[in-house]
Amino acid sequence: MGLFRRSGVEERGFSASDVIALMNDRRRSGSMPPSVTTESAMRLSAVWACVRLLAGLGSTLPLDQQRTRDGITVDVSRSTLFDQPQPGTTLSTWLYQVWSSMLTAGNAYGLVTEVGANGWPTTVELLDPSVVQWRADEQRGWVVMVDRQEMARWPEGPLWHVPIFTMPGAPFGMSPIQNAKQTIAGGLSAERFGTDFFVGGGTPNAILYSDSELTQEQAQGIKSAFVGTTAGNREPAVMGAGLRYERISVSPDEAQFLDSQRFTVEQIARIYGVFPEMIGGATSGSSVTYANREQRAADFLTFGLMPYLIALEDGLSGLVPRPNRVKFNVDGVLRSDLKTRYEAHAIAVTNGFLTVDEVRQIEDRPPLPETTPPMADQAVPSDEEAV
Repeated sequence: MGLFRRSGVEERGFSASDVIALMNDRRRSGSMPPSVTTESAMRLSAVWACVRLLAGLGSTLPLDQQRTRDGITVDVSRSTLFDQPQPGTTLSTWLYQVWSSMLTAGNAYGLVTEVGANGWPTTVELLDPSVVQWRADEQRGWVVMVDRQEMARWPEGPLWHVPIFTMPGAPFGMSPIQNAKQTIAGGLSAERFGTDFFVGGGTPNAILYSDSELTQEQAQGIKSAFVGTTAGNREPAVMGAGLRYERISVSPDEAQFLDSQRFTVEQIARIYGVFPEMIGGATSGSSVTYANREQRAADFLTFGLMPYLIALEDGLSGLVPRPNRVKFNVDGVLRSDLKTRYEAHAIAVTNGFLTVDEVRQIEDRPPLPETTPPMADQAVPSDEEAV
């Protein structure tokens, strides 16, 4: 590594091995790894981005209620539960909270507090997953408790539960945060070390050398004078004989912080089933272009979003009368460019498996106004007469 000298000023690179040595010194000095909780994990940008992406998209998809009879599925009026599932909470906000619980705790819980005349829920108030505990009973199997009070699950009791990441023999889901604790702790440690290193002074940003021996008081005096002279001043410093200034620079690439952060993003994205580039990560060979955008959206829906959607659809369908079922409309995720979409609509109308009004409904447009046919005894004016 070369040295850069000008007028007694040197700039020395700080190598990756020096950074690793400092990190090992800190570990040996008794520095404890950060505690990983839902709150601390959400401070890691990769976790926050994955939850925001999945919960933000999933909570804004249109929610339909359908009924299937004789192999034919038709849309029906939605349950009043989905008008306002919880007092003072809109459906999108309520769904976002459900998604957040699933993505962080592996479970979403709610209490059915009101039912309609048909006996089905009209209000479900969500619970913090941390207040729900599970206990294995030799006679009854798994018993669930809310604030240490035993409670039956819907429809036998008021507790509504949607698990994800389940394992055989357990009715509850595994927490992605706790099962990825080591990865998340590594990411938090890297961020903490980077902050301490660059802001808190992992190494001094410069060194003043003297040709002669200095006492502690003399060294402190020279340092104070130099800092006082150069603070907030970009003019060149002038030093007397026997003093030499050396600046220490740390390249993020050399210090391997960028590689460490990139690896953490890829690890967290892998855990949640998200493409790294969708949360700001960059991986080789994964660039998104206009040509492959639609295919990437289809891949994300199939491999990333759909496992969560199916689990939540099953949970929500348990809150409506059978044979009704709740289903998310994913057409918005797969929507292609305008020209391709309209060409597909034209093929559908021409071949008779969609009507014009059904196409307009897909495009969020109202039906065409009905036209009144002319009376039998009323002559239709010709073009010349109309003019």
